Amino acid sequence: MAAPATTAGDLNESAVATDYAGLVTRAIALGIDAAIVEGSLLLIAAMLSLIASLVGGVEFSNAAKVLSAAGWVLITAGYFVVGWSTSGQTLGMRAMELSVLTADTLLPPRLLQSIVRVVFLGLSILLLFTGFIPVLFDARRRGAHDMVARTVVLRADAVP
Repeated sequence: MAAPATTAGDLNESAVATDYAGLVTRAIALGIDAAIVEGSLLLIAAMLSLIASLVGGVEFSNAAKVLSAAGWVLITAGYFVVGWSTSGQTLGMRAMELSVLTADTLLPPRLLQSIVRVVFLGLSILLLFTGFIPVLFDARRRGAHDMVARTVVLRADAVP
């Protein structure tokens, strides 16, 4: 007879601290993601700059600079939102064998949850990484962005 499937309630009751991703593992995954997305955008910007210098005389207005910066932020945020909403993982999280899931259903977060999570992740980083301090003390190792978005980050082998 097959064993019953693990539910979110079962995991929340039986999960041990080692099932939740710690600060160092999450930091490495975030570093990998930053290298991928920011490195790609930097390469694209460098190529566009080279093309502009070859054409000569191309100078961006202040509005174009603001739009470029906004696009950079949206592409970066989109990378995280798409990864979390579709599979619960970004490429960095996949490399570190982590998954971000909703705290109650243990499914990948919905689009709105992922957007809230990325906004508060950005704020956590901008505020000198203080949003990550709760990871050291919370039983489920959640950062401020996880608490607000109601998500948890689990090791992939602990995901039901």
